Amino acid sequence: MAFTDRNAAYDLSLFEEEELYELPKAESQENKIYDLREERKKRVKYKINPLKAFLAVSVSALSIVAMTAIIHGQAQLTELNQQISDAQQDLTNLQSYYTQIQMKVENKLGPSVIEEYAKNVLGMSKAESYQKEFISLSQGDRAEIAKEKDKNFFDKVFDMFEQFWSENNNQ
Repeated sequence: MAFTDRNAAYDLSLFEEEELYELPKAESQENKIYDLREERKKRVKYKINPLKAFLAVSVSALSIVAMTAIIHGQAQLTELNQQISDAQQDLTNLQSYYTQIQMKVENKLGPSVIEEYAKNVLGMSKAESYQKEFISLSQGDRAEIAKEKDKNFFDKVFDMFEQFWSENNNQ
């Protein structure tokens, strides 16, 4: 039959409504007119296999879910990388600021600044050699033992109870 040909899918005239076509004359056939609607009805209709349909829908849904998960993961990864980059930039800026503050502190509290403040504001000066006193420790190292001071009445009473309890507990 003419519809078994695989190139018939490109023949758009098959889908036109209620038109009758005349087939070309063949040697053994006379002019016959065919109704294409009947031919379409005769065509084998495909039955939908529920298992195949379910499988196709399941595979499609799983692939959509997988792609969504991948895209979501990539978006989160991009956001985290941006946060890391921002944090590193902040760290660099804060380290630079810390260095600036340290330099300002050193300039304000450096030895030359303190010496100048002591001279000008406090009226101090460096000690001269005649103002310095040197101490010599020629006697060497020695240790002193402190005497135990006399106990008062309450300490003596407490020691007496302590001895009494320690003797009773040892027996």
